Amino acid sequence: MKKTIWINPPLERLITQCGNAKGRDGKFSRRLGEVVERYETIMKLTPVPEMTDDEKMILGEVVSGSVVSPLTINRMDESIMYCATGTEAERQALAKKVAGWSVVERMAVIESLGI
Repeated sequence: MKKTIWINPPLERLITQCGNAKGRDGKFSRRLGEVVERYETIMKLTPVPEMTDDEKMILGEVVSGSVVSPLTINRMDESIMYCATGTEAERQALAKKVAGWSVVERMAVIESLGI
C-alpha cells in the first residue's frame, strides 16, 4: 500500500532540516514520527481546562475554520470578544479565564474540541 501525505510549509521545512530535498531517505519520516510522538506526549500530560458547554461553543467559534497559528493562540482571549456566540458577559468571563491559560493549555483545548 502506498502512503502519501500532504506536504505543507511546516513539513517542507522539516524535510529541509532532515537534509534531503525529497524526504525519501527515511530521515524525514523518522523525524516526523518523533515530532508527532512528542506532541502526543505534551497533549496527554496537559490537563484540558474545565469549560461549560457554552464556553466550548464560544471557543469553537473562535478557532473553527481558522489556521491554528501563533497569532491564533496568543490572541485567543481577545478573539473571544468578537464572537457572536454567547452574551457579552459570558464572553468577557471566558476571555479572562483564557488569558490565564498557558499556550499548551490553549492547544489542549483546541484538540479537545476536535478542531
